[in-house]
Amino acid sequence: MGDIFLLVILPILLIVGLGALVQHYKPMSIPTLSLLNIYLLVPAFLFVKIYESRLALSEIGWIVLGAFLPMALLGLPMYLVLRRCRAGGNTIAALVVGGLVCNAGNYGLPLAELLYGVRGLTFPGMQTPADGPAVQALVVMTSNFTIWCVGYFILALASGRGMKQAAGYFKLPMLWVLIAAFSLRAINQRLYPAGDPTASAAGGNLIPAWMMYPLQSVGQAVVPVALITLGAQLRQRARWPRWSLIGPVLSVKLLILPAVTALVVWAMGLWPWPGAQLVIAAAAPTAVNTLLLTLELEGDADLAADCVFWTTLISAVTVTVVIVVVTYAAGGAVG
Repeated sequence: MGDIFLLVILPILLIVGLGALVQHYKPMSIPTLSLLNIYLLVPAFLFVKIYESRLALSEIGWIVLGAFLPMALLGLPMYLVLRRCRAGGNTIAALVVGGLVCNAGNYGLPLAELLYGVRGLTFPGMQTPADGPAVQALVVMTSNFTIWCVGYFILALASGRGMKQAAGYFKLPMLWVLIAAFSLRAINQRLYPAGDPTASAAGGNLIPAWMMYPLQSVGQAVVPVALITLGAQLRQRARWPRWSLIGPVLSVKLLILPAVTALVVWAMGLWPWPGAQLVIAAAAPTAVNTLLLTLELEGDADLAADCVFWTTLISAVTVTVVIVVVTYAAGGAVG
């Protein structure tokens, strides 16, 4: 457990801390950093990981379902319990979204890169360590959809705005980048089948090197910039929370959701791979985008900020435990 914390979690926390430190002494434009992540870095990362992925389309469908289903299963019980406790609409919306939507981008992507790219973690059923970030890219896609569609619906109804602005999701680049990546990947696999010596001699890549290199370079920047952005955002929102509300969110987000995900992926036959990565991804803290969306819809921004800050802080312990347990249970090995 000590090695996982020192070699995977601590580097993430240090970069987040650097972002918070810079934000304290030399305030950065968080909207600009967020736009950089949303419109350039994350789309480039998603495109490269999906395009280069060896995952079959059937596997991709099961992975997306395995990431979304646990959130759906927990969402209704959370809502009913909060309604029974007579919580307000904005409070319910902030707690449900904050308790179920993972920070798959700013936190999950760097975590996957460190686990598989640096540490070389593998599980039975994986083809290469690169499959880890590829699965996480699909989790990012699912999380993005959940936040900007399902999350928007929940928060918009709570604020009385309806769904008129939900079409804004289609202005984001992620959906179109993923469509392009899947389409070009299918064409590339048809033109250059794996193991075909003729294809290898022809170069074996639909996208030329002069175009792929900038995409790969920009995608690699997502790890440090996303964590610096997270640190800057947390620095602005650090405060003592309402523990009566945040306590249950911590339990659901950091413990119950990974446990339910483990049961779901086992029942779906996705264990040990890619189920192991889906469980690790589910252990990530609350997505920062839930705060941005709450601010946009004038919901309970303070409560959303508390969810983000305290789940991120405490996840240093809980994510470490989840990684150790999953690695042991799934027969994983570190290279």
